[in-house]
Amino acid sequence: MSKNAGDEGVGVTSDADVSLSASVVTAGVERRAIRLTLSSQADEPVVARFAHRVPSGRYVETTAATETGRLVGGALEGVVALAPGEEVVAHYFLDADAPGPVSADELPPPDLLSVTPSHSGVALDPTVHWRSADGGRVALALVAASDHPLVTDAEAVPGFVVESWTAERVRRPESRPATGRPAVGVVATREHEDAVYRTILHARDRGFEVYVTPLDDATEVARFAEQLGAHVVGVPADGDVGVEGREDALSAAARAAGHPGVIYQAVSCPRIDYDRTLDAFANAGWEVYAVPEDVARPLDHPRVLAAIPAYRAAESIGDVVREARRYADLVLVVDDGSPDDTAAVASDAGAVVVEHARNKGYGGALKTIFREAAKRGPDYTVTLDADGQHDPADISTLVAEQERTHADVVIGNRYMAADARVPFVRSVGLGVVNLLTNLSMGRFLPEDWIRDTQSGYRAYTLAAVQSLAAARNVGNGMWASTDILYHTDRERFTFAEVATSIRYDLENTSSEGAFQHGFGLVKNIVGVVEHTHPMVLVGLPGMMSVLAGALVGVFSLERFLTTDVLSAPLAITTVLFSIVGVLLLFTAVLIHTINTHPYFRPQD
Repeated sequence: MSKNAGDEGVGVTSDADVSLSASVVTAGVERRAIRLTLSSQADEPVVARFAHRVPSGRYVETTAATETGRLVGGALEGVVALAPGEEVVAHYFLDADAPGPVSADELPPPDLLSVTPSHSGVALDPTVHWRSADGGRVALALVAASDHPLVTDAEAVPGFVVESWTAERVRRPESRPATGRPAVGVVATREHEDAVYRTILHARDRGFEVYVTPLDDATEVARFAEQLGAHVVGVPADGDVGVEGREDALSAAARAAGHPGVIYQAVSCPRIDYDRTLDAFANAGWEVYAVPEDVARPLDHPRVLAAIPAYRAAESIGDVVREARRYADLVLVVDDGSPDDTAAVASDAGAVVVEHARNKGYGGALKTIFREAAKRGPDYTVTLDADGQHDPADISTLVAEQERTHADVVIGNRYMAADARVPFVRSVGLGVVNLLTNLSMGRFLPEDWIRDTQSGYRAYTLAAVQSLAAARNVGNGMWASTDILYHTDRERFTFAEVATSIRYDLENTSSEGAFQHGFGLVKNIVGVVEHTHPMVLVGLPGMMSVLAGALVGVFSLERFLTTDVLSAPLAITTVLFSIVGVLLLFTAVLIHTINTHPYFRPQD
């Protein structure tokens, strides 16, 4: 690869088909930039994934501040589709306030992550994002050099320049048109071979491009899929061989081909409801799981049941029900003794309504939901709020994650969303509650934590619903979400989390004040720990009290032996610490005995 004028220290990485170089550019720019050049020597179109580590102590320069702050360290990653013999160039700027300009000596070599055939045969612009050391990701926009404020001579800076952070690319140079519709991504298996072919034919009939990657021994299925017009996507030999890794490969191929996003088909390949799926895609952005067509299933056994606890929600419940019906076979609303027209509005919107004669609380409404769901036997029960904070389009996301991971409980995590904006005070309070909840569940390692323990947007399998319907340890208050976690965790059900959106710009979204709610949650957590781990909550303070009494007693005795004067305050302190400690230890043993001895267990 030739070295361009004004470049310093070209570092090259290559394989048989593609070469990638990184160099420092000094010509045509206000300050030094990094140039990445990809050149194809392949005879056929290829898709290349690449990465370039940001030099230590520097950050990627953008024209607008990102929501995650400075893009310090980490790496720039990207995907580009290359025609035979094509060369694509992209640039990015580093920080201006680091000590001295960036030099070639501190520039790490670039990495070619993978090179795979491009069956679409179309060369399209690269897409890039920044990935932090802990896996965080920020999409970045590319513009023509003439449009970037730090470029003084566009002719000396060919190709693209990273301008700002965004989920969309802006103003392409020499526009090479991208596909206007999302792609359909399919992980092909031999078990569902016929359903794979049906998905391809139906999707292509509707104008969708289909990308297929084989799982395990489905290579022959992929070959026939290609004959039907699908694009077959390979997976790097050293990559994740599971479904999730293959979905990442499908996403990269769709982006490289210029699609605005990808629709993941379930491995079982049910028929896709394209209208509802496109609605969900419009809400979700780049990636969404396909919404299956409604199958004529009786109301006593729906596939997906959307369940909504409601209290004084007449203004919002109608819209929530109507939207939820687009993604669920049946919508159940439990009206918790509302004094307004919540029940009537929900019924008019198409929900099955169960009314409480009096207000039982959020937990009371959830317990009714689990009992009603257990009677109807849905495959998946999704609970969401009645106030409009939860987006009903995420129902399909929760169900798809449950199908993919086979988790018994899937939690909609507000922090995982790309546009998450949790108010600071609420974020701090929820952080404390999340920490206490995980510790009280015995989840001491961060990798085992449930990150959003207070999310009410959850999907449950039928087995989990049936267990919760019979549970006696779920309270009626706002802290019932925590009780449900305690119960399902004790019953050895499995958990997963998936990104969902939540709105904080709505009024009257809670029947309790923030302090009252937080105090109730902490009080409930302490009560659970006292019941399940009395030796920790009660016994440990008792032991420390006895130890403190002993230390004070030794000090008092030593003083008496040397001065022949007995200190009354020290003697009283010794007695008090000792008595309190013994009482706490006795109480801890008593509670532990009551919790564990067969005589005290409830009889079935």
